[in-house]
Amino acid sequence: MIKKIIPPMPKLPKIGLPGLPSRNTVAKFVPGMAERDKVNSEDPDVPFNSRGTLGFGHTIRLEVFEGTRSPDRIYRGIEMINTEGLLPLGKVGTARVGGLHLPQAAEAIATVFRLAGRNTREITVQIVSVENTSVISVNGDVQEPEFVPTFEGMSVQKIVTVAGGRKASSTARGFYISRHGQRHFYTSLESADKNWEPQAGDIITLSPDI
Repeated sequence: MIKKIIPPMPKLPKIGLPGLPSRNTVAKFVPGMAERDKVNSEDPDVPFNSRGTLGFGHTIRLEVFEGTRSPDRIYRGIEMINTEGLLPLGKVGTARVGGLHLPQAAEAIATVFRLAGRNTREITVQIVSVENTSVISVNGDVQEPEFVPTFEGMSVQKIVTVAGGRKASSTARGFYISRHGQRHFYTSLESADKNWEPQAGDIITLSPDI
């Protein structure tokens, strides 16, 4: 019934990535954390492409939440991938993320927490930035899951457009935005743009059936 009432969303072309914010803008997205994505003085500056793969020296700023109704933050840190392609996650263990794209790395990190016994409630991994490039995740009913760098004048609709939009066969319009582990539902991109200001670490999940 819903599909008959709501017209299908047109396929959006995948366009180039917009300009990146300055390094000094990253810290304001997560108050209380260091200004730069550095673990120590030996942490190298490594070129980063949000559509490329991760490797040694890439430093990731992340937060991990457990649950969705009343989520608890169970991890927060700035961590560097070592020469073996492993990302240390404190006492929880390490995630093998070397050679992976960011969407795959986020899932690998979530798996480490599940295997460590955090498997009774949903795990949400928010990657805020990599090498001082702040990012927003777009997944679900999309052509390809992607992390989009934040940019001047960004909106939910513009971010989804940069990521390539929904799958060609999709007729859905609804989606969720997660922040600090909490999910918020919107019936359309237009409604979200009126009520939501995107920020680094947000996760935009396009619903495949609503």
